[in-house]
Amino acid sequence: MHKKAEKQKTTAQKTLTTKQFLSLYPNKKTQANYQLALKHYIRITTEQTISSKNLNTACDRYIEELTAGNRNYYLDCKTYGQKLCETYSPTTANLYLRCVCLWLEECGFPLTKRERQRLTAQLPPPKPKKCEIELKRKTLRIIYDTLPKHMGTLLLVLLASGMRLGETLQLRKSDLRWEEERTEISIPAEITKTKTARTTYLTEEASEALLDYLRTRTDSDERIFPFSAESAQYYLRKTAKQLGLNAQSEGRTPAVHWHMTRKWFISRFSLAANKDVAEHIAGHEGYLSISYRRYTKKQILKEYIKAEKKLSILKGRE
Repeated sequence: MHKKAEKQKTTAQKTLTTKQFLSLYPNKKTQANYQLALKHYIRITTEQTISSKNLNTACDRYIEELTAGNRNYYLDCKTYGQKLCETYSPTTANLYLRCVCLWLEECGFPLTKRERQRLTAQLPPPKPKKCEIELKRKTLRIIYDTLPKHMGTLLLVLLASGMRLGETLQLRKSDLRWEEERTEISIPAEITKTKTARTTYLTEEASEALLDYLRTRTDSDERIFPFSAESAQYYLRKTAKQLGLNAQSEGRTPAVHWHMTRKWFISRFSLAANKDVAEHIAGHEGYLSISYRRYTKKQILKEYIKAEKKLSILKGRE
């Protein structure tokens, strides 16, 4: 019997269902990445049309075939990696392949170190397959003017605070402190990527825009921005396409996307104030403990005010 089949038989008793595997990862973003990776893997290796509803069943059926020795999962992973390179950016291809390898391992079908090396060797280096435009004030102003009011306000808030899109869309009105020297946002630990609470601030122009936006709201939703990430993505991509800004994009990833606001925040902040503080405010995990030890809240606010002019995009416009 083939050694791969022997290994499959000896590991069969450790198999867990796909639903159990996904439940190991409570983070919604992580779970979504695994679901997408598995969906593409099953579709490519079995040539079946897979929907979100029958994903768990299809994955469990695949594991049953491995247990019975009817498939070679190393060869399946090799085929999967080759197909990923044809469709996705190198970063996404590497991510999806890692997700599938971990799923197989958790289900009792681990790849050897040499097999993993061979699989990753066929993939290009994990770097974005896109050409991001250089974000300048003028470009951001044009985007802001073209977006609908609620999305334009979101743009100003992200540029001024360094927050992630997912964090911002989960904030509630009670997380705002208007009475401080600069509008203060207390980001709860449960909505952050690092599961660590932190504080950020808004520039005067972002505060004014946000206050004006909230005054026009007639709904009773306690969220500051009561819409989904999908809606935000739709409007930004539509605006970028309308302005011809995504013409440089290669493949599936647009040249203009919301995460670029964090890069803008950190780079612009660092021109006028301490970079460690910029990284801390933005919630980069490696800088959190450093900033907490070295800087007081008062010192962080002082650094923020020093950088405020660099973070503003509407000041001085005619």
